[in-house]
Amino acid sequence: MNPAPEETDPRAAIRAMLSEYNTVTLATARDAGPWAAAVFYASDSELNLYFVSDHRTRHGTDLANSDRVAGAINPDCGAWADVRGLQLEGRVEVLTGAARLAGLAHYLAKFHDVKALFEKPQDKNEETIAERLKAANLYRLRPEFIRLIDNSRWFGFKTELQL
Repeated sequence: MNPAPEETDPRAAIRAMLSEYNTVTLATARDAGPWAAAVFYASDSELNLYFVSDHRTRHGTDLANSDRVAGAINPDCGAWADVRGLQLEGRVEVLTGAARLAGLAHYLAKFHDVKALFEKPQDKNEETIAERLKAANLYRLRPEFIRLIDNSRWFGFKTELQL
């Protein structure tokens, strides 16, 4: 029996995990100290993550001062054998123009409810949300390092990818 591609190719395993989950906890820092914020993300075939956030949030202002971030992606679990996820480091940039449209296409393809808000809000509340989302920054996180952890393979399993 041949192993699944994600068992032999770290990029395939990372892509699979990126598509399976939808929230990354970002770690940023500045003079006030470290900060963590969970944001919804979508990814592309190059392992980039796209997320939307208001530039006035604490992590948004941190990102305006430094493009360096760390992140963690993982589900909740109740047993050691279920621990799996990604840890990453990279740089973040605000997308504009054609790059924003391309990144937004990835985001809306993953989050159908957000796409529906963009295309056809159902009420005033949805219109407000849609306008705020349209005005928010779209960021691309380009990982430079990713560690995949998967205790379902064996306790302490990890593979690392330097990009």
